[in-house]
Amino acid sequence: MHGPHLYVDVTTNLQERGRHPHGTTRVSGGIVSALAEMDRPDISFFAYSRNADRFDLVPRDQILALSTAPVPPDVHRAVAPRWRQTRLAGLARAIRRSIRARRHRAQPPIAAAATVTPPEPDIFEPGSILLFPGEHDRQDFSRLKRLRDTKRIDLVFVFYDLLQVLADDDPRLADPSASDLPGSDFIAREASLALAISRFSAGEFRRHLARRGAMGPEIQVIRLASSFRPAGGAAGDPARPVAGLQEKQFILTVGDVVLRKNHALLARVWKTLAAAGIAVPNLVIAGRVDPECFEFVRTVRSDPVLGSRLIFLPNIADDELAWLYANCRFTVFPSHLEGFGLPVAESLGHGKLCVSSSASAVPEAGQGYAIELDPSDEPAWVDTIGALCRDDARLARHEAEIAAGFARLTWQDTAADILSAIDAARPRWSGP
Repeated sequence: MHGPHLYVDVTTNLQERGRHPHGTTRVSGGIVSALAEMDRPDISFFAYSRNADRFDLVPRDQILALSTAPVPPDVHRAVAPRWRQTRLAGLARAIRRSIRARRHRAQPPIAAAATVTPPEPDIFEPGSILLFPGEHDRQDFSRLKRLRDTKRIDLVFVFYDLLQVLADDDPRLADPSASDLPGSDFIAREASLALAISRFSAGEFRRHLARRGAMGPEIQVIRLASSFRPAGGAAGDPARPVAGLQEKQFILTVGDVVLRKNHALLARVWKTLAAAGIAVPNLVIAGRVDPECFEFVRTVRSDPVLGSRLIFLPNIADDELAWLYANCRFTVFPSHLEGFGLPVAESLGHGKLCVSSSASAVPEAGQGYAIELDPSDEPAWVDTIGALCRDDARLARHEAEIAAGFARLTWQDTAADILSAIDAARPRWSGP
């Protein structure tokens, strides 16, 4: 990229350091690390501190050190007892209500706001570009809007999905000064470019803008990597075996345990196969457990059939996850809704077949090499998983096809897509 200076936001990466990553943080980490490794003088890194209400430049060396810092080992936490689940769920609801209340609070008068607004930082050159690859709700949109208006800075966001938007009759949509907006609505109003992680997400965003009759930003699709570099090491470093598991003796699913990921279907499938006397391997579930699924996990663990067959690993480290991908029999991913479906691409990138959902963006991640099933068609999942457990030859044919044809992308490829999209779009930007 040549021309205006590019500043890359690393707020998500810094705030998530030392924690086991999930999909969005893994994407953000991969993009930031790849850009930092380019060592280009026209690319800098910054972070926003909400407590201090300020932006700070982050040295490139710190970014590189962050990308190679090992995630500390963690005890695999047990699911909380029911009384604690209720308390935690209530606390989570209260926090969400509080956040929504703050977001929906009316904006103060502009004149009054001007008396308390801190001066804008000098770290950004006028006419530069700010790239946001991480979680959007970690930003203060009012600060970003002022930067755009006062310094003619262009805002570029990696766009994941269209999960939260205002109602069409919300008065904030008609108020050009409003900045207390959900991420998708702020991007629609203030961004110069949205980098969608799939054609599906791009299409959802375009349809949303068209329905509202809004112009919105230019939208470009970028490719996501199909492999990951374990934190604390480089691609190709030795993976760390997971205690109690043997090679090819388990099936894997990766992703946080939330309702839309459809783990309940897998539990029913395993119970059906066990009742039919089919020797199905244990299912390993690698992902953090959301409070909305505490009761589901507790029920599975207390079930006499499923308790020993479904293994929850909520705090799995990257080097262990690499081992799980490399040594599972195959993977499953029955999610109802995804902006992309990174576990499908990672599975195929490791040469392992994935039985995946046919919904939303998930087929894009599979490039045609996954077995795609309707996430609501339980009999199809029972038949397919049962057949793959018994048919080694069929599984080997799938793996040979994956090895021969699946395009293994790196985070360097993703970073190159981002820079190319910015370069191509910039001449068409008219400025704020």
